[in-house]
Amino acid sequence: MKTHNGIFYGWWVLAALVVVGSIGPIARYSISAFFPALSSELDWSRSLIGTAQSVSLWSYSFLSIITGMMIDRLGGRRTLLLGGALCLLGWLLLSTVDSVWQLFLYYGIVMGAAVSFTHLVCVQSIARKWFVKNAGLAGGIVGSAFALGTAVFSPFLTTFAADFGWRSVSFVAAFICGVPIILLAWFVIRDTPEAVGLHPDGKPPVISCETGPPAPRWKLGGALRTRQFWCLFIAYSLIGIVFNGLLAHLVIWAVDLGSSVAAAGIFVTLFNGPSVAARIFGGVMGDRFGKRRAIITGVSLSLAVVLLGVFITGTPALLAAFAVAFGLAVGYANTLFAPYLGDLFGRENVGSLFGILTLGWGLIGGVGPLLWGEIFDRSGSYQFALLLSVVCYVAVLAAMLLVRPLPKRKEDCA
Repeated sequence: MKTHNGIFYGWWVLAALVVVGSIGPIARYSISAFFPALSSELDWSRSLIGTAQSVSLWSYSFLSIITGMMIDRLGGRRTLLLGGALCLLGWLLLSTVDSVWQLFLYYGIVMGAAVSFTHLVCVQSIARKWFVKNAGLAGGIVGSAFALGTAVFSPFLTTFAADFGWRSVSFVAAFICGVPIILLAWFVIRDTPEAVGLHPDGKPPVISCETGPPAPRWKLGGALRTRQFWCLFIAYSLIGIVFNGLLAHLVIWAVDLGSSVAAAGIFVTLFNGPSVAARIFGGVMGDRFGKRRAIITGVSLSLAVVLLGVFITGTPALLAAFAVAFGLAVGYANTLFAPYLGDLFGRENVGSLFGILTLGWGLIGGVGPLLWGEIFDRSGSYQFALLLSVVCYVAVLAAMLLVRPLPKRKEDCA
């Protein structure tokens, strides 16, 4: 398998990963879309539903380590087959929820596992194994899939939930989301270019150190002993607090400000839709000017937007503007973490390393929905949650400034 219709097969894999990355994560963010209906029908508080979202993120984060190791050792194809099956099961179970323990088990655990095996760890790691020179672009493309999926489907979820009931929507979504993932994993996605007789980017590797920086070959344990990795871990985790908290409460926040329940899903579209272009553009800039520099740029922009948001989110129109601006800023940087790991430590263990990073995103970042819910329940406002977000982004910027290029080692050059 050299090419398909004259195109490097990695681009076909990337296209399949975009579809997977668009529909897989919807499982976790379904509760954001169903938030008003759940709260009204079952009389559950925001902090309780926020806690369920945190449990889902924690489940996702713990399993992300297993996901990354599976990708590195068993291959991304098998991992995605499992993820598609869990996605199908999780949506079906969600449609039957009547009690708190079912919400925590079906949504928190099963859906969390489904997303772990189909979301960023999978699609970013597989993409990074297929691309080196264009790793940032590939990461931006597959990273934009999540934003694309939530932007497109969230308004439909909220509208259909209001019109037909969230249980019916969950049942139908099981087949719309789970079956395509299984089919693409079986027929299209392959683990690495080497597995089908190709090279990354479709070109033989350059083995001379004089022509550019060598591709490092770090063992997992060695990478975990570096300051660079743990600075990235801290940065990615703290971004998760802000991102997950905002996304979990954005729909209900819009309703509080006067938006109708059926129309509130558009705020998720405003948050994620424009960020698709920002993610791809950030990937291109990362390939051209350096991924660390692009991440720092995105973090700085995010900090400025969140700080401004403390003062300008009092109406639906201003919240909409904030959602667009923050989506653009955070999208520019977020998809570059996995490609940057590959630059620092090599392709071989990028799945395992990104899985550990994602543990921080879910374990620490998973506190976001709970914190935002508690802050609102106590203060009646989300402004203090935005102030907390400012503190998080200041710490993220400090962590990224501490990351320095790793020294070249002779054993890295052939």
